[in-house]
Amino acid sequence: MMLPMRMILLAVLLALAGCKAERRQLGQALSGKPPVLAGSLVGRWIVADLNGGGRIEAASLEFAAGSIAGSSGCNRLSGSWRQDGAALAIAPLASTRMACAPAVMVVEQRLLATLAAVQTVVFDDRGNPTLISPDGRRVRLIPALPEPVQ
Repeated sequence: MMLPMRMILLAVLLALAGCKAERRQLGQALSGKPPVLAGSLVGRWIVADLNGGGRIEAASLEFAAGSIAGSSGCNRLSGSWRQDGAALAIAPLASTRMACAPAVMVVEQRLLATLAAVQTVVFDDRGNPTLISPDGRRVRLIPALPEPVQ
């Protein structure tokens, strides 16, 4: 009788040890927060972080049905996009050609290059997306404040 109990205990311990994603989901469920099963980029977002370098002043993105528009810090941008679960494709973006301070232009080019390379989107427990390229570059977004009512 002792051997079957040990086998059951061993099986339970192995199952718990190898299920990191399930433990995370269980922890989130026990926290009382609703799980983020999937998300949508549709909406207005502020670029909260680019590759760990912090917020880009005046950079924002607005995703609508199939189209993306916004500001890359200095210039306006527009293009198209498609999301299928965690898979993300942003078509080449068109951008205005205003000149800004050299440091602003460097960061803007990094943002545009990262947006062109992203292929994945993940959502945190608040529903905020992070766009990720295959080489690990990241754009973390947070919701933009609503436009003031006139």
